[in-house]
Amino acid sequence: MKKIILNILHFLGLPFVFLSFIIGILRLKSKVKKYQQMGESFLVVDRYKIVYKLCKKLLYIKHIKAESKGFENIPKKPVLFIANHKSQIDPIILIKILFEQEGLPYFSMLSKTENQSSKYVKAAMDLIDTIYVDRGNMRQQYEAFEEEIQTINAGRSVIIFAEGTRIYHHEIAEMKPATIKVAQKSYIPIVPIVIYGSSGLMDHNKEFKNKKKIVYVEVLSIMNHHTFVNVKDQFVSELVRQQIADRYTSMHKSIQENKPVFVKDY
Repeated sequence: MKKIILNILHFLGLPFVFLSFIIGILRLKSKVKKYQQMGESFLVVDRYKIVYKLCKKLLYIKHIKAESKGFENIPKKPVLFIANHKSQIDPIILIKILFEQEGLPYFSMLSKTENQSSKYVKAAMDLIDTIYVDRGNMRQQYEAFEEEIQTINAGRSVIIFAEGTRIYHHEIAEMKPATIKVAQKSYIPIVPIVIYGSSGLMDHNKEFKNKKKIVYVEVLSIMNHHTFVNVKDQFVSELVRQQIADRYTSMHKSIQENKPVFVKDY
């Protein structure tokens, strides 16, 4: 009965949220222009709040629920977030969850240059200082790396989807070893994040689509910089990949057996 009532309330609120979302999207370009003109005078909290609200509304419109665990364990200082990637909704979910955490630094995201093709997506990404990387241009990759370093030195975290592209099946692909270098050079912790259930929610991936529309996001064992600073980046990236893959498999098994993914701590 409770679920039916919640669905009815969601349906009633949908037109208003949708209208508010469209208005917010149409205003994005003017907000970016304001940022270009004002620079840091356009406060970071205000810029991020604009993007956060849009992410929150989009999840409401899509009727997607995100359940999270372990975010209270993240150090209150710049870190390198490394997550798996199954859907275009992944960064939207992470932005929402991270913005809602108290005391965490703001963050920038590493994104491939192809994501700039939509002017509205690009506008939202520019407001949160997204770092763009051209995977076919070695010089630009170096420039993006330097931008990551500058972002961390400015007191912000960096989010990387280290597989480099969306992986639609229930596997975790090889993670690019180069993604580890920024944490090694900046002496910051690595925070592995596993995302389960987002596949097909924003993509034409019907085979693995999550019909329940519940996405589980969990912070795994945090790696402090002294444990990997002198270790080969390929070895470290494989440790991160394996940790994410093991938990992803565990989550998938729980769903298949109709068991709770997150067990409450009492």
